[in-house]
Amino acid sequence: MKTLICLILVFLIVGKIHSQARYYKAQMHCHSTNSDGNYTPQELVEKYKNSGYEIIMITDHNYLTLSSEVNVPGVLIIQSEEITFDRHWNGFFLNDQIIPTENYTCQEAIDAVRLQGGLIQLNHYRKGLFSPASWAANSADILAFENGPDFLEIWNTGTELTQTNDDKSVWDSVLTAGKIVWGSATDDFHPSTIEYLEYNKEWNMIWLDSLCPLNVYNSLKEGKFYASTGVEISRYEVTNGGTYKEIYIESPNAQKIAFWGPNHQKFIEFNSNTATFILSNHDYVRAELIKSGFLGTNTQYAWTQPVFLHQQSTTELAENYIKGLSIYPNPAQNIIFIKNSNSNNKINSISVFNNSGICLYKNRNIINDIHLISTENWASGVYTFLIEFENKNILRKNISVIN
Repeated sequence: MKTLICLILVFLIVGKIHSQARYYKAQMHCHSTNSDGNYTPQELVEKYKNSGYEIIMITDHNYLTLSSEVNVPGVLIIQSEEITFDRHWNGFFLNDQIIPTENYTCQEAIDAVRLQGGLIQLNHYRKGLFSPASWAANSADILAFENGPDFLEIWNTGTELTQTNDDKSVWDSVLTAGKIVWGSATDDFHPSTIEYLEYNKEWNMIWLDSLCPLNVYNSLKEGKFYASTGVEISRYEVTNGGTYKEIYIESPNAQKIAFWGPNHQKFIEFNSNTATFILSNHDYVRAELIKSGFLGTNTQYAWTQPVFLHQQSTTELAENYIKGLSIYPNPAQNIIFIKNSNSNNKINSISVFNNSGICLYKNRNIINDIHLISTENWASGVYTFLIEFENKNILRKNISVIN
């Protein structure tokens, strides 16, 4: 009996350890031989795994590299594509290839990704050493886009071998105007020049309870990640005090921590690897962590996502904005009702994903104000509903099913 109890305790402890939330290293922009990269998808993912990556988005130009092309244990492949025309956009969590037509627009790229329930990133949007002026987008351009982007590529190694452009000023302009968008850092690895200069230089650390597509999607959508060029974050806490928020951050290798806010204003900088900031008088704040290089070269950074005084996430904003919509019951058994009483904001499509990120249901022909979905053949668990409206807003809601 004692032996049985001990075994049960061991299993419980091991299970708790394996389910413990942590950061996972992700590359969100790289290329294979399916477009203009030098490595096959399999070789590319194996290479990144050797540098500690556990999540890879292969973003070939106008080509959807399928996850079935790769089998590297311990690495999660998120099907993605770099939608390439006058500007470049990364679409993540895609099921179908997107092929730009003649005179393709940025809004068409956003709409195409949203139609698949995916996330979208605006790439290398500042003119640099290896990026033409046609790729550039200023804050006014970004603010004019409807229902996107989710991410701005605030650092791209492939187009900026030296930090000659301050992409964060555009990011802050967009945030100051009230548009919530997260910042990412990527390799954009081909290589285009010298492999050493492009590979494993920039990445994103995504906070997950466990490694699966749905968790990655949710964390990226919620901004639960930080961008890095080498600085690590070992502890990051945001405490909601009601009228204020307290941000605490700790790093094992940062030398300075600065806090930035609206209008690209630096509030304060600490010459330390730990810092605390009280957000009470501004709409948002974000942290920049710095490790200085030799004689000003090879300086490394990390950037947290903005913390907003009055909002927690883009999902919270969407749920507060889309009125007249009801999804019930929750938990559900056998059937789920979706009711939309807002005649001025009709539903375009409904998609449902299981906790592995597999789409179980999709309907792009919503006619009635009340829509019924049968769940009698679904396993018990939590399912994510993505509902797209005519105004291009998307609502994400988790519903529990008990069968």
